[in-house]
Amino acid sequence: MKKVTMADVAKLANVSKSTVSQYLNKRYEYMSEETRKRIAQAIEELGYHPNVIARSLKQKTTATIGVIVFNMLHMLTTQVLHAIEEECQKRGFHVIICNSDDDAEKEKKYIDMLLAKQVDGLIVFPTGKNEDVYRHLVAERFPLVFVDRMVPGIEVDSVLLDNFRAAEMAVDYLASHGYNHIAIVTPPLVAYNVPRMERFEGFRAAMEKRGFDVGENNIIAVNSAVLSEGNYSAVT
Repeated sequence: MKKVTMADVAKLANVSKSTVSQYLNKRYEYMSEETRKRIAQAIEELGYHPNVIARSLKQKTTATIGVIVFNMLHMLTTQVLHAIEEECQKRGFHVIICNSDDDAEKEKKYIDMLLAKQVDGLIVFPTGKNEDVYRHLVAERFPLVFVDRMVPGIEVDSVLLDNFRAAEMAVDYLASHGYNHIAIVTPPLVAYNVPRMERFEGFRAAMEKRGFDVGENNIIAVNSAVLSEGNYSAVT
């Protein structure tokens, strides 16, 4: 069977190849509604499928965003991924999702793989342990956005929660209901995990403001897997 080409679409729609190209690239500024309908009908009738690889080489874009998360099972991650995919779909972008398991080596391998696939940008929930890799991307002006975590010393656009205030609000809520022996259950506190440290600092500040004790009995550090599995009996 003869392969359907852009020229075939143009001939059937009675337009030029450049007009078909503009349609495929969603450049409709100087295109009438009637012309758009004719091209769409011709594409459907002929069963035409654009050569994505050829287009990406010509336009120097793959219309693909790489996303690296630290825990695919985390509720926040699931919600953010849904929003990313939805917005990318609206704009004609594809998404490749990778799960680093908060492992720096896996994160680096995924970054290398996604760059090899020539993604147009990266959205990363960073492990915080690949500073040299992040700096290289920033130096190359590669589109990069961090989510949920900042990495000290790395100047990059970031989408963050106010973790300090969130922890304060949690303590305030419990205190307003008469509780004064309040503890925080958290994965191990490590300096490179900024959100975790921010939540702890917010907890401590709120406790001290109310004159509540903050000591070993109030800080329960457990393995991340325990929290992911909802096995809270392990910390009681």
